[in-house]
Amino acid sequence: MWKLVLALLFALVVAIFAVQNAGLVMVGFLPYRFEVSLALVILGSTAAGALVVFLLGLVQQVTRGMKIREYRHKIQQLERELAALQEEMAEPTPRGEEGVGVEGNSLP
Repeated sequence: MWKLVLALLFALVVAIFAVQNAGLVMVGFLPYRFEVSLALVILGSTAAGALVVFLLGLVQQVTRGMKIREYRHKIQQLERELAALQEEMAEPTPRGEEGVGVEGNSLP
């Protein structure tokens, strides 16, 4: 919520600045040159910057979503393995194998 308030406050400051600087300026871009209001240049630059920030944030959000999906899949896989191992541990051991150590020696 505070980010929205901060963004609106910034937009208001930029709009006031643009209106106070509404004179015509010569703008050149590559081979093109044209005269335009400075207010439009300011607002256009601000909008372009906001669009870039939005797109970068969107890329980051999609990347995080993919990681979350990957981790959820891994969690499900590990939960299945855990359930299988718990089931295996719950099964009674066959007669004659109880108390047998690694090397075949009986445990005390």
